[in-house]
Amino acid sequence: MRAAPPVDAALDTGRRERMLTVLLHALAGAVLGAWLALHAEVRAVVAWATALGASTTLLAALGWWLARRTWSSTPGHLRWDGAQWCCAGSGHSLPLARVVVALDLGTWVLLRLHPADGTAPLWRAASACGAGGAWHGLRLALAAHAGAPPLADDGEAAR
Repeated sequence: MRAAPPVDAALDTGRRERMLTVLLHALAGAVLGAWLALHAEVRAVVAWATALGASTTLLAALGWWLARRTWSSTPGHLRWDGAQWCCAGSGHSLPLARVVVALDLGTWVLLRLHPADGTAPLWRAASACGAGGAWHGLRLALAAHAGAPPLADDGEAAR
């Protein structure tokens, strides 16, 4: 099997993903508030509005906090040099032990990047629109070289 060619693809800033995270948490809060009001057999409109507003606001705030912690707000680049993955952004380059495709929607992929220094994984998204002409090369490199590191003959992970 031939190795994928080197690629340098732009990663999304995560703006849409942060907005979606907050929106889904707010929706979950609205459903929770409606369930609480129905479960308590509330008949007053003010109580319904209070339950919906409080739970929606609380869970939207939780979603905002999670989105800020999880999604990077700076653009970056994911590079495959033919031997190793590297994530570059805001003036620094981070070598990666591996890249895992967590979700593949065809024109958008959710990636979990595992830094080589063993720190916590980073979550980044890449899209065909953001990567432009490098999209096909990125997809090839991800298909050929993403996931768990290959195992050596003696069962240990190859480095």
